[in-house]
Amino acid sequence: MNKTALITGTTSGIGYALCEKFAQEKIDLILVSRNHENLQKQQECLQEEYGVKTWAIAQDLESPDAASKIYENLRRLEIDIDYLVHNAGFDAAGKFVDIDIEKEKGMIQLHTVFVTELTKMILPGMVSRKSGKILFIGSTASCVPCPMSAVYSATKSYILFFSRAVREELKGTGVTATTICPGATRTKFAEKADLVGAPIFSNRFVMEPEKVADAGYRSMMKGKVRHIPGIYNKILVFSSKIMPSTMVDRSTAKMMTKRQ
Repeated sequence: MNKTALITGTTSGIGYALCEKFAQEKIDLILVSRNHENLQKQQECLQEEYGVKTWAIAQDLESPDAASKIYENLRRLEIDIDYLVHNAGFDAAGKFVDIDIEKEKGMIQLHTVFVTELTKMILPGMVSRKSGKILFIGSTASCVPCPMSAVYSATKSYILFFSRAVREELKGTGVTATTICPGATRTKFAEKADLVGAPIFSNRFVMEPEKVADAGYRSMMKGKVRHIPGIYNKILVFSSKIMPSTMVDRSTAKMMTKRQ
């Protein structure tokens, strides 16, 4: 029987590319995203093109009971999860004082509470089977404070540290946790975050989602702790470790501020 991956935020961008990567490897898929119509289309395309089994769960992941509802679906389907991919996420860029608190609360719920709860629910099964891999989609913003995306970078740093800590606890169980930390990627992320025109998304180093997905898949399968795809992103993160913090913060703010 094929193994099964559960992936969140699947209908566009990195999540969509990850689904194709898993399907190419003949891994069955549970697609989790908000838009029911888009999920159905994606489900049909993946089944037709790759011949893998797919299930679609339409769920608002910012809802406080999202993780429990997804887990109830898994129990009803009687499917064991071999690969858990926490991909869903978003940003609301701008000065913290100006951003709608409801958007920020939704971000905190999705990036921290939901990720923690669903991992808590699925991980025991992996440990009991002595097999499983978890991939967290972090960000280069996981590695530094990010003015103009203060809550986003804070929640993404939670993902990185949570993953690393759980990974250490899992040693000897046959289960691994990996975080991939991409930088700017050519998806709808910038448009939704109101970052179109910001320098970070306006240079030639913006990566394609397929390359990020491939790097994430390979890193997870190798059981790496963390992977930063792209030379430019590696340089950014390395530079942030050796530059004075005030300079890092000022440079990051400039990169994240839209040109007028």
